[in-house]
Amino acid sequence: MAAMHNPTFDLSAVYVPRTPHRDTTCAGSTPITLDGITLPAIQWAARLELKWNTVKMRRLRGETWAQALSPERRRTTFMSNWRLHP
Repeated sequence: MAAMHNPTFDLSAVYVPRTPHRDTTCAGSTPITLDGITLPAIQWAARLELKWNTVKMRRLRGETWAQALSPERRRTTFMSNWRLHP
């Protein structure tokens, strides 16, 4: 009969540092240049009469700064394509 081999596993944790999401995606202090004018993102939002939370959520959903700072309302909402019955 062949001897059974018991495998061993290395379960040590690996720590990978990452940049905070807010710094890379939607920090209000991020300098943004639109039409040759550079201002912090939060000041652009105020100047364009947008709520900062609206801009932040647009950025978190993957829009560029120019798209996130556009004053037009979106045509669809989060649940606009949901249906109760097929």
